[in-house]
Amino acid sequence: MYDVIVLGGGPGGYKAAELSGKAGLKTVLIEKEHLGGMCLNRGCIPTKAYYSDIIGKRGAVENMWDKKNQVVETLRGGISQLMKLNNVDVIYGEGTIVDTNDIKKVEVKVGQDIKEVRGKNLIIAVGSICRQMDFENNDLDEIITGDYGVNREDLWNSDEVKSVAIAGAGVIAIEFAFMLKALGKDVTILKHSDQILRKCDIDIKKKLKSIIRRNKINTIDYFEIEKVEKIDDSLVVYGNSKKGPQEVKCERLILCSSLVPIVDGYGLENTDIEYSEQGIKVNEFMRTNKDGVYAIGDVTGGMMLAHVAEYEAMAAIDNIIGKDYTVDYKSVPACVFAEPEIAYVGITEQEAEGKGMKIQIGKSHFMSNGMALAMNDTTGFVKVIADENGKLIGTHIMGPEASALISEAALGIYAGLTVEQVAKCVHPHPTLSECFKDALFNVHQ
Repeated sequence: MYDVIVLGGGPGGYKAAELSGKAGLKTVLIEKEHLGGMCLNRGCIPTKAYYSDIIGKRGAVENMWDKKNQVVETLRGGISQLMKLNNVDVIYGEGTIVDTNDIKKVEVKVGQDIKEVRGKNLIIAVGSICRQMDFENNDLDEIITGDYGVNREDLWNSDEVKSVAIAGAGVIAIEFAFMLKALGKDVTILKHSDQILRKCDIDIKKKLKSIIRRNKINTIDYFEIEKVEKIDDSLVVYGNSKKGPQEVKCERLILCSSLVPIVDGYGLENTDIEYSEQGIKVNEFMRTNKDGVYAIGDVTGGMMLAHVAEYEAMAAIDNIIGKDYTVDYKSVPACVFAEPEIAYVGITEQEAEGKGMKIQIGKSHFMSNGMALAMNDTTGFVKVIADENGKLIGTHIMGPEASALISEAALGIYAGLTVEQVAKCVHPHPTLSECFKDALFNVHQ
């Protein structure tokens, strides 16, 4: 009998198992494939391994496929060791929930054998997949979903593919577009609307659109795919836009549709757990409607970010051991690894306006930052949003190392600090962080 059963070994699942083991709870982690989930094996980590070489120029592009595999293997091994250090049993197999009453039961198919695992608590952390797009011939081998695109060797490890169409305009689509374009491929983004990076601040979107045009990445707005045909070694994507019927020729089509929670395939429908296509319903402690059953990460349909899943794991384990930590979603940062990087936390200007809030805005551009000039990397800006009392409520960064700079803003929002309080914390010179500091001081001007 285990104290905690964790179903799914992604960022949320393995973090829950680690924390559970550290708390002295007898813990088992069930994973059907590889530890690390989508993030490690076919998402965040492989993408950033490519990004560091293609955009960051930190390694030879010719070696990036092997480097990516090595990075993934190293981190998988690290997670496995972490489980051993915290006395977590790991079972590789397909888990099916069979009972969620007082004793939780999960049947695990390991090869041809079925093993029953019993426990007092169950944490569901099975993640998400790209939403299936419905059109004729959507199953061609040359059509790739965004959550598996990084592991297609023909895209990244050869000159076989010269042209790519990308359906979508979210984070995955934009990151792929910039990297594939930098590899010398012809890239066309097929957008469902005229929007790009829907959750970003309006100033970020405007600047990004101009950068996309400057990089000669083609875009077609309001494009709906109707069918795809394979002609010789190429694809022809047929669709409609505001300009009427259009055809796009490419060698590969990447479908970067929205991520959706996985709610099928592991017995959820045979339980009394409340869920819908939008995910498993949980409260602020990640508890479902069934005592002792928790759900964390993408499967809840909330903020689908690896770092959010980790903190939701903390909330679940803390609740199990009698603590009351909850995630502050208002201070969760997000990053987009385009060129330049984009990072943001808190409210956007348009969200504030929509709520009728009185806000103050401060901006500073990297072109006036000494370190950015020294790095020859001056594209972009920092935009800070404060409420009418000067409290920091949003920060939006486009520029060098935006993903690293955003953490200070996230801390400021989490701690409820004013822009003055954050600004008056001495920032070192010469650093990129001074651009954030300058934006904070500019709120008062």
